[in-house]
Amino acid sequence: MEQLSTDEKNILKLLGYGADTARTTAYLAGITGLDTRTVRDIIRRLVIDHGVPIVGVRSGLKPGYYIATDQDELARASGPLKNEIKQLARRNRALIFAQIRTDWLEYLSKGDQYNG
Repeated sequence: MEQLSTDEKNILKLLGYGADTARTTAYLAGITGLDTRTVRDIIRRLVIDHGVPIVGVRSGLKPGYYIATDQDELARASGPLKNEIKQLARRNRALIFAQIRTDWLEYLSKGDQYNG
């Protein structure tokens, strides 16, 4: 396993264990001085490259990231990810079959009446 970078260590130290300790991306960025995109990338690396079970919750009373402490917390995190994967697959299919046009606003505004 790769060594943790300084930024990875700092983010990992700030994450709590369990849903009650969730920390938002903005909080983590503010404490570390990193931008939010970098924080999300570090969390992704901690999960994928290092196997840390970090859960991200986007809604509810306590949104943010935390380290899962049991299978229930992991299962609750899995559902939204599955839904996001489905939405990304739909978007990908739409892009694959999309028409290339230069007049989308006009085309969509006129609807079926458009003959161009």
